[in-house]
Amino acid sequence: MLKLTLTPGANLDRVLESVSRSFLSLLEEAGRSGVLRIYSYLNPDPLVAASMVFLKAVSVGVEPVVTLALNPPAVVEEPSVLLGFGNLDYKSSDVKSKLLAFYSGELKSVPVHGATYVDGQGSVSAMVYLSLTGGREYDLAYVTAALAGSYLSRFVDRQGRFHGLDRVVLDKLRLATRLSLEMVTTLKGYKPASRDACESLSVTSSPYYPSLTGDYELCIKTLQTRNLSHLLGVKLASLDQKSLEALVAAVADVARRVYNADLDPGELVGGILVSTSPESPVVDFREAADALTYISEAVMDPGRLIATLVDVENEYPIVEARLEGYASRLNELIRGVKPAKMKGGIKTQFYSVQLGAGDSPSLVWRALRALKLVEQESVLVFESEGGHWISPFQVEEALGYGGCRRLVEQGLAELREGYLWAGRKLGV
Repeated sequence: MLKLTLTPGANLDRVLESVSRSFLSLLEEAGRSGVLRIYSYLNPDPLVAASMVFLKAVSVGVEPVVTLALNPPAVVEEPSVLLGFGNLDYKSSDVKSKLLAFYSGELKSVPVHGATYVDGQGSVSAMVYLSLTGGREYDLAYVTAALAGSYLSRFVDRQGRFHGLDRVVLDKLRLATRLSLEMVTTLKGYKPASRDACESLSVTSSPYYPSLTGDYELCIKTLQTRNLSHLLGVKLASLDQKSLEALVAAVADVARRVYNADLDPGELVGGILVSTSPESPVVDFREAADALTYISEAVMDPGRLIATLVDVENEYPIVEARLEGYASRLNELIRGVKPAKMKGGIKTQFYSVQLGAGDSPSLVWRALRALKLVEQESVLVFESEGGHWISPFQVEEALGYGGCRRLVEQGLAELREGYLWAGRKLGV
């Protein structure tokens, strides 16, 4: 029965030692029972954390079993790790085996005998990474998961600044010379340190650059007609301030001309964490977060995120290539999509959109929001395989952490095999 709070500062290492001991004790019991249960809330951040717990269990010969859910198990009968659940209202009789729970923010539940609760101001990914490694350089799969998890959480702001425990993780990893991590500030395009403006923007789906995303030739023509040909061949991260401002102005002008939309400059420019190490499977960690979101939605299986990270060296390059190939499809889709408002909740707006197999509701929603075609608190509903579906990742991003659980509680959706089925209250 232990409650531990991870806080950046002098006492962090001491508290991490306590968490690590609890982890070790849990794994020892899981070794005796033959299985470790991993329960993750249906949000990208705790799902990333689940991949690290999975890898750790496998490394010590314990079989991990992962369950994605909106609520924690009612009874804990086997050694279990709970990730991202804030409603841990257990009685002593409910916990029959060791339990370790992580939560981002303040966990107000009181632990019972056999349970250890860990909370703190940081992503679940950062907390799990620090607990498993002490923040020391570790396997690249853990590093990739920790940094991608930060970008999938609220602890990296829109300017690309890391906060809380996620900043602690970043500062520790930047000391590892073999990772060669660098934060570059420029227009948000994929792999800005190794690509010029059009090479980068034409494959970037988030943020969506109207007419430039997915169209390399048009991007070149756009720069040429604005007397910016000298930027071609210059790495995006190497642009000076004057050139960067001119490029941002050109992008904003296209959006106004094509969509009559004023893009928010704060959404376009920011810090991007990159690695120049040939060992790293990831070059751009912001892109990695988008790639994990994309592939999970393209196959309508949030568990694909975990599968990608546990075999990151083989799986991630394939996923990244699919994301970059999606840019042209996204550009085509945004030109023709017409979100139709549906009846729904009081605060949340629901829109019916026509999406096909392999589409990403989150990337589509971000583009529509940037063009002021939908609100921040809005949910996309799409038809597939004879039903109307909602992406849990898009809901969590639009409505904030816990959005999926709230929709289900309101009767607006129900969870079916890791995805949300639109409820009858939405008129479908």
